[in-house]
Amino acid sequence: MDRRAKSPAAGAAAPALTELLRRISDARLPLAALGAEEGRALRRELASQIEDYLLPRLEHPDAPLLVVLGGSTGAGKSTLLNSMLRKPVTEAGVLRPTTRVPVLIHHPADTAHFAGASVLRGFERTTEALAPRAEEDLSERPRIRLLADEAVPQGLALLDSPDVDSASAGNRSAARQLLAAADLWLFVTTASRYADAVPWSLLTEAEARGTTIALVLDRVPAAANREVRHHLTELLTGAGLGASPLFTVPELELEDGLLPESAVFTLTSWVMNLGRSEEARRRVASRTLGGALAAVPETAERLADGLAAQEEAHAALATAVDDAFAAASSALAEALTSGRVLRGEVLARWQDFVGTGQFFRGLEPTVARIRDRITATVTGRRDTAGPLRQAIESAAAVLIREQAVAAVSTARIRWEEDRAGRAVMEECGAPERFRVPADFDVQARTAVSSWAEEVSALVRDLGQSARAKARILSFGVDGVACVLMLAALSGPHDSRGRGTLAVAGTLLATSFGEEAARDLAATVRTRLLDRAQSLLSGCRSGFDMTLSAAEVPPRQAGALRGSAGRLQEALR
Repeated sequence: MDRRAKSPAAGAAAPALTELLRRISDARLPLAALGAEEGRALRRELASQIEDYLLPRLEHPDAPLLVVLGGSTGAGKSTLLNSMLRKPVTEAGVLRPTTRVPVLIHHPADTAHFAGASVLRGFERTTEALAPRAEEDLSERPRIRLLADEAVPQGLALLDSPDVDSASAGNRSAARQLLAAADLWLFVTTASRYADAVPWSLLTEAEARGTTIALVLDRVPAAANREVRHHLTELLTGAGLGASPLFTVPELELEDGLLPESAVFTLTSWVMNLGRSEEARRRVASRTLGGALAAVPETAERLADGLAAQEEAHAALATAVDDAFAAASSALAEALTSGRVLRGEVLARWQDFVGTGQFFRGLEPTVARIRDRITATVTGRRDTAGPLRQAIESAAAVLIREQAVAAVSTARIRWEEDRAGRAVMEECGAPERFRVPADFDVQARTAVSSWAEEVSALVRDLGQSARAKARILSFGVDGVACVLMLAALSGPHDSRGRGTLAVAGTLLATSFGEEAARDLAATVRTRLLDRAQSLLSGCRSGFDMTLSAAEVPPRQAGALRGSAGRLQEALR
């Protein structure tokens, strides 16, 4: 089935194509997801074809026909072009790659068209003869040399492109871009290389996107002419190119660097007659344009699949970080409010604070006895509130660090297990982003100490009331602050904290009132949790920074599919 479009109207297709080009230009594929490399290449090629060929041809349907000579390294493209024009217009030789700066030969009357920015927009123009370095790479500074010559009929232009299998990646990319801008691809190969994989892959792609193709079998030994031509014809038929014109050029000695005129006469006549016949030019241009337009929606759908994979990969990395830190956040809240603080050093300092490890067993449920016991301790020779506060601060800081390490480690492991995650971590070149900050311990101790100071300030302010003043004076500001901190951090279901909670709760209730004591404990607890969660969130900044640098626009795949659908509607 012929997939070529039927004489598309510029008025219908151009706006839809312009919108599609904008979507393609905005698309991003920064992650090493499956198919990312293919997607990036497809994005470049589709954008180049729309910008360099489709839109210019739609806007200027009567513009000169662009014939691009393309093929493998050493196929003899430059020699063939010089021989067709009977003069050395492009560099030929044994040095590879020979064509390092593409040369576009056109009639002087068509200079304005090719000198402007309407075609081949990605190439810098020059009219000077160039002597580029052998190692020059067109990706560094893509250029094209324009040469006006009356040997080329008006309405026709011939372009000698770099090798499609060049050792230079930039030259290969430039060759693909130029071939995508061609109205007609003159594929040049040799009797020894006509079945090479790279050019055949490009031929298949060109046929799929509707480019009109003619083939030149160069340097054919007389004895092998029939056999080689027959085999090549079979290959062309199998690739859907059986109707493409096929020309053979025999292997002959050069005369002043040119093939004998008789060797290229048939090819030269066919190409030049395209320029001399307005109808022939229109037919070739219309055929290529229609085919290229018809292929764009399907190509855009393939690109959209790649964009969808990028969206999924980015979302998976973001989810890994969110899940790791959400789990750590929940675990941190549980650790700081379930009584885990009242263990080890804190428990020992608390027992010291109330006077004896047997304190809870001998406790009588009267406020006076509680007050007298604690007052005797805090007004003695030793300052037991200070060590208790230090122990509480240290324990809280340790719990915060534990969950920070857990969150960062889990997120990092999840990224390392993911192809895109591994790549983006390596590419950023900053492994410290994916670790707990070096100064985290200092941050945690500072935050907890600041929280403890706030609690003391809160107790001090509350001591202005007549009811609380006597209690606070009896127990001391630091002592009441420590009791308040432990009341906030001791869990009711924790066996070790149960007695502590009872003592602390009773003391606070008698000092401030039962409801006020509950509110105070809740306030103190919330303030510590807020500080702890802020510290924890700061540890994900490296992951968030990396995700931001590798941002994938949301719903870009859907937007591209929508634009491709509108183009398809315009082509019906």
